Amino acid sequence: MLYLLQVNVGLILFYALYKLVCTRDTFFRSRRFILIVSLVLPFILPFIDVREWLESRDRMIMLTHFDYSAVLPEIVVGSEAAETGNRVFVLSEWIGYLYLAGVLVLLVRLAIQAFSLYRLIVRLPEKEINGVRVKCLNDPSGPFSFFGWIFLNPATVKKDELDEILTHEVAHVKQRHSVDVLLAEMVSICCWINPFAWLLKREVRLNLEFLADRKVMEAGFATKSYQYHLLGLAYNHKYGLSNNFNFSHLKQRIIMMNKKKSNGAGHIKYALFMIPAFALLVAGNISCSQGASEKQDAKEETVAPDSVAALTDSVAKDEVFMVAEQMPEFPGGMKEMLKFLQENMKYPENAMKNNVQGRVIVQFVVEKDGTPTEFKVARSVDPDLDAEALRVLQTMPKWKPGMQRGEVVRVKFTVPVSFKLQ
Repeated sequence: MLYLLQVNVGLILFYALYKLVCTRDTFFRSRRFILIVSLVLPFILPFIDVREWLESRDRMIMLTHFDYSAVLPEIVVGSEAAETGNRVFVLSEWIGYLYLAGVLVLLVRLAIQAFSLYRLIVRLPEKEINGVRVKCLNDPSGPFSFFGWIFLNPATVKKDELDEILTHEVAHVKQRHSVDVLLAEMVSICCWINPFAWLLKREVRLNLEFLADRKVMEAGFATKSYQYHLLGLAYNHKYGLSNNFNFSHLKQRIIMMNKKKSNGAGHIKYALFMIPAFALLVAGNISCSQGASEKQDAKEETVAPDSVAALTDSVAKDEVFMVAEQMPEFPGGMKEMLKFLQENMKYPENAMKNNVQGRVIVQFVVEKDGTPTEFKVARSVDPDLDAEALRVLQTMPKWKPGMQRGEVVRVKFTVPVSFKLQ
């Protein structure tokens, strides 16, 4: 789920930068490259281990060893603790099921669209029109293309429009625009819950139409005549994966056709585009991966990070990872860990008598053999509450150890234990 969060944040950042930097010029080829990068890079960057590079820089040693670790779900101790914890976990499970259901539905939709196009390719007769091989449609659907095939109903197209339409669709085919469409479709399926994924998909399709329109203009067709033909088209398209001649956003397409070509020097902003995009994503990924304490805790108290001690530990012993490629797992998973802690954690009688409550923050390390060790209270509330939190956590069984690049590693965790009275 953390990976999906990083990907979706990346899509949002890239879309925002694209709208800010790239939508006022006529560099449609550069836009195409930027849009492909915006779709692909958010899925790749979370795998880039920037922390390892930072640790090689002497100036960054203290920063990279700052005592942040993976934060486990909060354990609530009180009369309603078990019920609350289970309810939160079940809710997160249902959110996961809902996400997977959405992906499945959209994949089925994609498969149906692909099969519909396959049937057309196999069944429709092929004819050469003005030197272009065309699959001849029988229904009133408008012209469109998909990879190397152009679909057209010659009976519904006027003679003075035919060459313009063929030039437009040939541009889609020769420039392999269907690759972009399919890529954008897959990203919108993987991130269907993120509206910015769908907005990026729309931008991809719109820019492909700009590119095809430019080819029509470069072929010498009259701009005004072509625009009137666009406005006169009113076809109903049924094939979602195709490049449609009558794609929406006609107003934007006409504006771009009438716009003066941008100065070539403006390309420098596309080179600069990557700098803030990459920096923002790397910063976001580091922040997410390190799993800093909750915002509320940051406002309520200052936890001494023991950065010097952490640095000393990393030199004297094996390195302790804050995040590993494969994180350690409690036997039976997170649900079993929550159940174990909630069943064994008891509210200290002395603390109840004195009306003491609050959130204790405990840190521990899962060793290479899976044994939880090095327990310490990072944030103290009351000696009795601290002792109870440590007592139960120290009784945890061995975990499945963490892995980094195929090797077993030590990993640090942070557990917030909240003691609440009725």
